[in-house]
Amino acid sequence: MHTFVINLDRDTARLARLEALFGDRGLAFTRVAAVDAKTMSAADIAGHCAYPEPVSIRLLPGEVACYLSHIKAWRMLIESGEPHAAIFEDDIDISDDAAGILSAIGGWMTDEADIVKLETSLKPAELGRHVTAPLGDRELRRLAGCHIGAAGYVISRGCAAKMIRESAQLKMAVDTMLFDPRGGIAETLSLFQLSPALCIQTRLQDDDETKIESNIAARADQKSYGTNFTDILVNRVKDRAGYAARRLRNLVNGVRTRMVAFKP
Repeated sequence: MHTFVINLDRDTARLARLEALFGDRGLAFTRVAAVDAKTMSAADIAGHCAYPEPVSIRLLPGEVACYLSHIKAWRMLIESGEPHAAIFEDDIDISDDAAGILSAIGGWMTDEADIVKLETSLKPAELGRHVTAPLGDRELRRLAGCHIGAAGYVISRGCAAKMIRESAQLKMAVDTMLFDPRGGIAETLSLFQLSPALCIQTRLQDDDETKIESNIAARADQKSYGTNFTDILVNRVKDRAGYAARRLRNLVNGVRTRMVAFKP
């Protein structure tokens, strides 16, 4: 499977670490030169953002640059002609059997599958009752709720094209758009979760020596439901109604909240 790793030009130590780590796992990758927030002006950042349009979040510079970096990776997938690709950020640890698992996912990936999430945030995730596909001692299940993080996933070429179309103006952070129904797009995608996960951000691991802090220093929390009273009221009601509908649908479908572990 074609594999991309997003990495800032100035993060040479991270790149060297990933080259060694992926080499040990028998994985080749293509580097995606990440967009650097430090080189973007305030006007550039504002020009990419939908805020304060409803429903959007006032993104921080690091979040904008991260989103644009993923768009670069999606474009590279489309240009490659490959049906799908794995995309990773450079602050991860990855399982010993990564090469075999990615090959198995590539063999399984159907036209109906948009994204397979490979990572875990070590927070409970809403997963389908039934196993969609067994992959050795791992399994794929439908991802039916929020599971934040975009440090590792497999995406189809069709989904990449859709995400680019939906990202002309950035409404929320890239992981929210991909893996949180509140972003509006995830609800329209066919999402799956690999469990145990194939990768994890090192900052979530117990070993202090391997932790790499995120280049996104903080997450935005200023959300806009509109610029006038009517829009705000209507969009807040839609937001709550959507949440209630998802909860009911998941209850009917037997969705269960599960912790997704990482398997080294």
